[in-house]
Amino acid sequence: MSKIHYFYWGFSDSGKNYVNRLSRLNEKVLANFYDNYILKTYTKVHIHDTEWDDVTFTTKIIHDNNGLKTVSKIDKRIFRYNNFPLAPHSTINNDWFKQMRKKGRGVMLNSPELDYGKDKVKLSDEQRTKYSDWKYHESSIYFKNATSYSQLDLDEVKNHIDEIMEDIDMSDSNLMYYFEPMKNILRQNNSVNIIPYKVNLLDSFISKLDGFQTLNTRLEDHNDLFEVYEQDKERIWKWLDFFLHEQNFLVDKFKANNIPYVYFNLDEDNYTDLFVGWDNSSLPRDCTHRRSGWVLADESEKWKYKKVEDIAKEYMTVRQPKPLELR
Repeated sequence: MSKIHYFYWGFSDSGKNYVNRLSRLNEKVLANFYDNYILKTYTKVHIHDTEWDDVTFTTKIIHDNNGLKTVSKIDKRIFRYNNFPLAPHSTINNDWFKQMRKKGRGVMLNSPELDYGKDKVKLSDEQRTKYSDWKYHESSIYFKNATSYSQLDLDEVKNHIDEIMEDIDMSDSNLMYYFEPMKNILRQNNSVNIIPYKVNLLDSFISKLDGFQTLNTRLEDHNDLFEVYEQDKERIWKWLDFFLHEQNFLVDKFKANNIPYVYFNLDEDNYTDLFVGWDNSSLPRDCTHRRSGWVLADESEKWKYKKVEDIAKEYMTVRQPKPLELR
């Protein structure tokens, strides 16, 4: 039987964090696609507890350094999940997010600051350029820099797409950027193209408004939701419209290219019905929902949730949106 390739076509705030966790917990090969690299994660779970896993991650980064190159790293970790995934610069509980940022949980892959135990090394631009040479590809510095190369050449990706996809179980993140090189694979019988959507639209819009500052910076770049609401409500309505238009565009694109797809109702459908042979019994379906962080808001911020809820309700009254399957 051919390996099933799942493609999760979720945009911002659409359950990708959950399927990433689910993939790792089930020791599936996970691929996160970004413009300038593809991140493949292989997981061996030694112990799975309620709030943490004892795991071995093998991470591979496919990037462009005078042609497609792949570097890998094996990392044994006690991996603690963040159960309160608030949006960066959360509208509802930004103080909590600031506190978590201060605590810190490691360094981002593309950061110039590299963590070696208690010591940190800051690289100059000259050093970053020097150690980007392929001859250093077995070094930790090269690995950490591998996500900062230029955008992948889509023609070259297309030429190697079968090799790239061969062992992948779950693909997500910026799949639209790779639509053309992956198009033939998306049509295959062993490919499942998943379009997630919400029927609880009020909950969906509250969650998105919580991330108003950063979820779509092309329309609103770090602007305060409440200030914009007082100045020009239509800006907020257009901002929320964008997320609905994204879904409509995706469905139209699949239909135009004869690509089969399935809808997944994030509120009501069962993950195990979709992901055959996977187990999510120890992973509550709402474990990545932001409400867990909202309830922790300081008393001085409690009013913000109700205000966001009222704005979401007003949008629904004005626009009368429908769940994706009913549009």
